[in-house]
Amino acid sequence: MKPGQNHKPRLLALEVTRRCRFNCRHCRADADRAARADELSTEQWKRILDAIAAYEKCAIILTGGEPMEREDIHDLIRHGRGLGLRMVMATCGYAIDDKSLPLLQEAGVVALSLSLDGAEAETHDAFRRTLGAFDTVVRAAEAARRAGMRFQVNTTITRGNLAEIPAIAELARRLGACCWNPFILVPTGRGEEMADELLEPQQYAKLLADLLTLRSKLPIELRVTCGPQYARLFREAEARRASGVVRDPGLDNPRTMQPGGCMGGRGFGFISYRGDVQTCGFLDISAGNLVDSGYNFAGIWDGSKFLNEIRDLASYKGKCGQCAYLRVCGGCRARAYAVTGDYLAGDPICWYEPRATP
Repeated sequence: MKPGQNHKPRLLALEVTRRCRFNCRHCRADADRAARADELSTEQWKRILDAIAAYEKCAIILTGGEPMEREDIHDLIRHGRGLGLRMVMATCGYAIDDKSLPLLQEAGVVALSLSLDGAEAETHDAFRRTLGAFDTVVRAAEAARRAGMRFQVNTTITRGNLAEIPAIAELARRLGACCWNPFILVPTGRGEEMADELLEPQQYAKLLADLLTLRSKLPIELRVTCGPQYARLFREAEARRASGVVRDPGLDNPRTMQPGGCMGGRGFGFISYRGDVQTCGFLDISAGNLVDSGYNFAGIWDGSKFLNEIRDLASYKGKCGQCAYLRVCGGCRARAYAVTGDYLAGDPICWYEPRATP
């Protein structure tokens, strides 16, 4: 990391539990109904929130597992809000209804993310390996809309649901989501069993091109996660428009925000249910444990050799290391690690052949 370069997080995801009633095929946390013996206590999480707020007043995503499985979840939300942190929640939806939402709003949750991995119950329920999961998340979205709670819809994209992507995006719009956020599969956790459903490079290239076109038609925001090459495509389209070669209505859209590449270890971070600081939930390498370090978040975030290696783009290998778009995209470090065992390797599903200049 170059001296003075800002890497303070804008978003931190806190994995407050690995308990969950669903059994999703792709779950990076390998979550289930069992409580983990080393799950952090209320006071430990409060001390972590204190340390984060002292370093940076960022947005906090309460995630899991299912964060609503924690009996103290409202207490943690209030604590974070009192520190000036923006509290949001990533939830499976089964505990979200007309009774629970007002309590979450009172505590301080300002937005939710809900997951839809199929446009129909058959696809989504098979993905979640839970009968009725589709109806559950639809009801949660409808309840959020009635309560005036902002929510986004997340979709993990694999070969299995690739054909349903336009229909899922339309369903997200119809349900009232403020944003549709496709995630490109990273085969880690239980997702290792889905490695054969990882997109082939040309499938991935077509998908990102289709998403770039779709964003011009979708009347809600479209963001892409674990697909950093999307940022390169956006900038290439922007350059063509600026030069007058082609007009892309998606770039004229007032909802269009210039997407960034991989934020892991820079604008985004993750803290596991045991207090380990990571670049993201998909790259299961600890930069340091907050409990063991005396809750020294700043010391870990600024001083970790691992995090600073991730931030040092000059250390990247393969096509990523040769690419003129490295600072725009960065490749997915978690997918590189999951497939090759080297988090500095090239992103294994990237189809792009690097050029000397962008």
